[in-house]
Amino acid sequence: MKALTLIEKFIFRSPFWKLVSVISLFVIVKSGIWYIPNLDVSRSIAENPFSNSLPPIAHYLYWNWLGSFGAWLIGATGQLTFFLFHLAFSLAFTALFIKLIFSRLSDRNARISLVIFTTLPVSATVYFWVSTDSITLFLMVLALLNPKNLFATLLVGIGLGTQHFEQAFFGVAGLLVAITLSNRQGDDFGAYSIRCFSILLFGTLVGKLVLFGIFKYNNVEVNLGRTYFLSEHFSTFLSQFFFHFQYIIWSVLGLGWLVALKYLDYGRRSLPFFLTLFGLMMLLPISGDQTRVLGIVTFLLVSVYWLLNAQFLDQISDQQAAGIFLIWILMPWSWVWGGVPRWSIFPYDVAFIFHELFGWFNVPAEPAMWPLIN
Repeated sequence: MKALTLIEKFIFRSPFWKLVSVISLFVIVKSGIWYIPNLDVSRSIAENPFSNSLPPIAHYLYWNWLGSFGAWLIGATGQLTFFLFHLAFSLAFTALFIKLIFSRLSDRNARISLVIFTTLPVSATVYFWVSTDSITLFLMVLALLNPKNLFATLLVGIGLGTQHFEQAFFGVAGLLVAITLSNRQGDDFGAYSIRCFSILLFGTLVGKLVLFGIFKYNNVEVNLGRTYFLSEHFSTFLSQFFFHFQYIIWSVLGLGWLVALKYLDYGRRSLPFFLTLFGLMMLLPISGDQTRVLGIVTFLLVSVYWLLNAQFLDQISDQQAAGIFLIWILMPWSWVWGGVPRWSIFPYDVAFIFHELFGWFNVPAEPAMWPLIN
């Protein structure tokens, strides 16, 4: 197939800058760039991170404290500056991950890793919904950058605990379980060791305790956050999963499920990965942002077992990588919120720009939910 040959040539023979630029362009068109509907609530926290005036149902956002505190420190508390602050972390997440794979892997394997990363919904989630997730994922990549530096790993863990404890806890704990099981089978992931991720998990727990201390010191009244939020929406989330589970499960990895089939070639050696993956997927029935939450929670697991695993990447042929990339180009954006498949926000980006420049298109006065309901 001539198209497949051209794609293969593009992936493996193009200059680095051209490969990254073209992929970035495709990502923008396929997903678009927007902001999470509750971003303005997080911005209100940044106006004074030592006081909580949110209604009880929104207290869970207060626990994403680190990002709001950082925005407060540099004065990025306006609507535009707060958005740009988080968008900067989205770009940093992508750039740092690309730097990571090209510094750790051979050029060929790094390009295959980049293709797989691009096809995973988590790679564009930070653009589809610019949010506190941008900082969470940036910290996760930071944890993968220098795992031998245990003090730095501890600090990153503390950062994750003060930024998004639940996502970090399940993500790190899941990976720790998988690596422990793999080690018992004789598999070794080098610096990505039980010790490294034990330190990261410990740091995450310390980060949560740090938040308790900060809130207590400043007399901040805050409920249990996501536990309270879940108790209020539990039946809704269960219903969403029950009626839409097929697309929800597909959206967690998207075309990454094809990579999962390839990983099955490892036989029993693949069990630690799949047992952990399916264990983490038990969070789907109690999550409202299904793709977003599971993409982030499984990111560390997928990174260590697929994206940074040179032995596994060696088993993927150039043609297979080209085929996955070609299918990704042809397929629409795979992403679910509230159990409902969503679509590219790129046309709304274009409409919004033309509205601001020329007054074209009817854009709501509060456009946060516009792409999701229109």
